[in-house]
This record gives sequence, C-alpha cells and structure tokens, in this order.
Amino acid sequence: MATWDLPGGAKVVCTGWSQGDMSGDAATTFERRRRVVDLPWTVLEQVHGSRVVTVEEPGAMTGEPADAAVTSLVGAALSVLSADCAPVAMSSPEGVIGIAHAGWRGLRAGVVEATVHSMRRLGATRIYAVLGPCIHPCCYTFARADLAEVEARLGCRLEGRDSRGGLSLDLPAGVAAALRAAGASLLGSSRECTAHTAGLWSWRASSTQRRQATVIWKPL
Repeated sequence: MATWDLPGGAKVVCTGWSQGDMSGDAATTFERRRRVVDLPWTVLEQVHGSRVVTVEEPGAMTGEPADAAVTSLVGAALSVLSADCAPVAMSSPEGVIGIAHAGWRGLRAGVVEATVHSMRRLGATRIYAVLGPCIHPCCYTFARADLAEVEARLGCRLEGRDSRGGLSLDLPAGVAAALRAAGASLLGSSRECTAHTAGLWSWRASSTQRRQATVIWKPL
C-alpha cells in the first residue's frame, strides 16, 4: 500500500491486489475496508462528473452519485475507487480534507477544481494534494478529438505517446494542471501505471470490474 501524511493531520492510503477488491456492497467489502482504515467509509457512486458532496457525519453520503467528497470531520474516511482513473486526495492545515475521482471526463468536467472550491467553502486556505496510482501515457492511447477537449478545458498541452508511439493522454499531467488552476499544490504522485504494474487493477488493460481504493481521513 502507498501511504502519505498530509498537512492538517490527514492520512492517505492507496490499496492494491493484496488488500482485495474494494468494490461491491458494504456487506461484501466491510472486513477488507476495515483492515485498511477502521473508520466509517464514504463510498460514492462514481459517475465521471464534477459533483462534490459534503460529508457531515462519518460514513454519510455513501451511494451518492458524485465523484468527490469533502469534510472537516475527524474520523470520517473519504474514498474513491479506481482502476485507471486518477484518485486525488487533498488536505489543508485547517483540517479540511477532500478526495476526487478524476478520469478524462472528470478532468473535462472540472472535478478537481470543484473539490478545491468546496474545501475552501469549509474554511480551507492552502490546499495540498497527492495523486494515487492511475493510468500513464505509456498505456493511455487516446483519440485526438477527445484530447483536444481536455487540453482546451485546462489550457495546456497534455499529449503523450504510448508504448507503440501512438497518441496518448498524460492523465497525471492533467491532474497537476487542474490543481495549479485551482491554486492547490501537488506534494506527491505515484509513479505506478495501473495498466502495467503488477498488483494493481486496470480496466483499460483487462476490463476488470475490480477496484483499488484511495482513502483520506483524519484519525480519532
């Protein structure tokens, strides 16, 4: 598991195969999730959009159709599930935390910026982020028209090349650009590409329905 400590006392963990599939209903995944973070999890119904929910009690908003969550609570575990999309965990010195699920559609919709803005509404000033494992340009072959849309949205070049020399999207660079646009700082980023790293699930590589989790929380 990859782990980070962030300002404001926040902790972040990214799971993989060894922790088990984190998708599925609460009854199926309860014990696996508890072994990772023994707190009530908020698990969203991710829809590749920009909606952000505010969690007002631990575990609240589970099942909401949204791609990001924020809270100032101690003891609430905010999570996103991923198998190529970028999990972005954020915190502030004031103790406000947030998490976003950012695939290319989420980047185009502005989910990263929306999460930062929602954290500021809860009192965050400086916001710091880490990027968990996601697909990298070596494996993210992409159509030029879709790439142009994301680049136009973020105002920067995100073109990469895949392992065969074809056009691809640099998703980590897109997340970094969205954070900069929102005035947040990227403190750390996983170098692991989900599509070719052993121990991580990838929808692009295998069409799997299994998911790893990225979780941020402030311990009790």
